[in-house]
Formats: sequence, C-alpha cells, structure tokens
Amino acid sequence: MNVVKFKYYDDFQCVGTECKDTCCKEWHIFITKREYLDYKKMKCSPELRGILDSAFTRRKEGSDFSYAEVKLTKEGKCPLLGNDSLCMIQKELGAKALSATCNIFPRNRSFIGHNTLLESCMVTCYHVVELLMQHPEGLEIVEEEYDKNDSYINKGVSSGYNIDQSLKEYPYFWDILNAKIDILQNRNFTIPERLLILGYFCRKANEYINNDTMDKIPGLAAMLLDNELCGKIADSLKPPRTEGETSGKALQILLNMRERVNVDPDVSSHTKSLFARIFEQLKCEEAFDEGENQYRFSISEYLKLCERFRAIENERTYIIENLLVNLLFSYDPKKGVWGNYFDIAVFYNVLKVCAPVFLPENYNDTDLALALTNAVKMLLNSTLANQISVCDFSSNDQYTLPYAAFLIC
Repeated sequence: MNVVKFKYYDDFQCVGTECKDTCCKEWHIFITKREYLDYKKMKCSPELRGILDSAFTRRKEGSDFSYAEVKLTKEGKCPLLGNDSLCMIQKELGAKALSATCNIFPRNRSFIGHNTLLESCMVTCYHVVELLMQHPEGLEIVEEEYDKNDSYINKGVSSGYNIDQSLKEYPYFWDILNAKIDILQNRNFTIPERLLILGYFCRKANEYINNDTMDKIPGLAAMLLDNELCGKIADSLKPPRTEGETSGKALQILLNMRERVNVDPDVSSHTKSLFARIFEQLKCEEAFDEGENQYRFSISEYLKLCERFRAIENERTYIIENLLVNLLFSYDPKKGVWGNYFDIAVFYNVLKVCAPVFLPENYNDTDLALALTNAVKMLLNSTLANQISVCDFSSNDQYTLPYAAFLIC
C-alpha cells in the first residue's frame, strides 16, 4: 500500500509534560465497547485498578464506537493523568493498552481507495500547531510504501474520512487535491486571494462533477497555474461590503455556534468558556427591540480583532497557509468538493475573529500557537464549522461563491 503524507507527520511525537495544552483535559474522550469491557478486566496494579473502576461512564445514546467516555475530574482532567502529567495506563502497561482515541490522536489517517493511505495530523493538538509554525517553506508532501507496522491500519481502522472508489469524483481525487494545494501554496497572492481562487476552482470542479464532465478538471487545474489569470479571478470575486454588514454576518455565525454549543452534551465546558471569552471581548449583550431578541456588540472591537489577525497573517503568512493546507487532507466525501470548500471559508471567517482574542498583547511563538489551537478547537473539536456550513448555508441562497467571498474578505 502506498502512503501519501505531509513530511512533518513523522516528526510528530507527543511532548508529554512539555505540552502547553494537553489533550488529557477539558474535552470528551470516548472509548469503544470493546475497550470498556477490556478495561474492566485488565490486569494491573491495585492503584491503577482503583482508578480504572471509576474512570468511565456509560453513554445513554452511545454506539459501539462511543460506548463510554472518560469521567473527568473537577479540574477537567482525565483521572488517569498522573501527578507527573503522564498517562498511568501507558506508564504501567505500555502504549498498546491505550484506547484507540488516545493511541491515534492527533494522527488523521484515511484510506483512499484500496491502495493508498493519506496521513496528516489534526491541528486541535497544540504541538501539531507548533510543528506547522516550524515550516516557513510550506508543507511538503512525501510518498512511500507502507511498512505494515501499524496494528490499527492493518485492521483497516482509520481516524479520518475514507474515500471509496464508488465516490463520483474518485477518478479525479488526486487532480483535485493537488490543485487545491497548488492554489493555497501560491505565494504570489495573499491568503484571502488564494481562498477566492480556490473557491473558483471548487465551484467549477463541482459543476463538472455534477454534469459528468470531470475530464475537464485537469485542464482547469492547469489553467489556474497562470498567475495573471488568477489575479483577475481574485479581483473579480472581491465583494463590496460595509464594516457594519461584515461584522454583523461574522457575529451571527458565532451566535449560531454558541447556541449549538449550549445544547450539545458532547461539547466540553472548556469549549463553552472559550465562546464566553469571545463574546466578552466583543462586548456582546442581548437587546430587545419590538419583541425581537437581538444583540448589540462593538463593531470597533470586531474590527480591532480583524486588524490584529491581518497583522499576524501579513507577518507570518506561512502559518495560516499551513493551517489551511493541512485541512485539505480531511476531505469529507459526503459534502463533495463545494461543501468542503465552504467549510474552509467558514473556518477562516471565524479564525480571524477568534484567534486574536486568546493572544496576549506582547506575545511569543508559544502564545501564538496556543491562541491558534484554542480558536481551532472551538471549530473542529465539536464540528461546529461543519454544522454551520450545512445548517445555515446549504438550505438557502447563501451557499454560493459570492457569499463565501464575503466570509473570506
């Protein structure tokens, strides 16, 4: 089997006690039914057995995959996290005794057809963001033969979306993916301009797929290697807008996300606290006008956050580029080319408002990595970007390239 991956993938190794935002706290950790039963009878020390017996709680509506979850402490930590900030299971029984979630995260692995494995890492992990910040040259992709040493892969267990050969666009999957990467790594343009060009490509590719003219996709990709043409496309898609209109639309997306967060039992209290910080920063408060529930917020504060993000983006463009390119390896086949693109547009829209909120005035690289991780977690840990894209845009006339351009610019 062939493996296609970002070169940094092999550099990832959990930093344990050195991590500034451990994945062993403040988020839901699910385990399978098989793992739950194994932990109940696992042979271990009396100390570990005492913790394991009360470490998990059954989920009322759980599946075999999410049969139970770790019962966090009052401090929001995994009870199996020792005083040395290391996992007690792994220390005593080895990595093989870890659940699939704990063993695989943050590795994102998808089967492409029968013969290829796609590998990247999820940017909800602080150390992954650190790694992306260490590659100003951009993310390099490497290809190699699978070494057959991973027990999960050998069993056919993946942690990402698999791309089946029955997928309509499967014959051109690599043409589409390579074109997306080429566009997002084209440093002749700003990040917003690249996203507009990417939107043009995805809209046209989606049309070709729907019209059974997919053989035009390679030609479209080759055409968009022309910088002069790409410049004209980006200029034609830049939307006219007012500051109030832009900030109002961005806030509405965040409001919709917060409403989902408040009713979703699978969203952690930590994620809810992150949303609270955003709305506190925006000075957002409820207001009642003629019986309608509305919100007042500070447009000037919103613009200040966007300006700060633009400063980061202009100074360290490659970081935002790497975040976006990394997302391309998480292709959801149910959404198709256009749906996956619209998710990225929503992701970028929210990132530029939220990341600066978590950034101190005088920050260093550690602060920046932590701020980006917090903003990304708000979107990806609870699949909020996906929900917003599907629920709020796909059912109306806003699920369009002009509206995506509005979100980006």
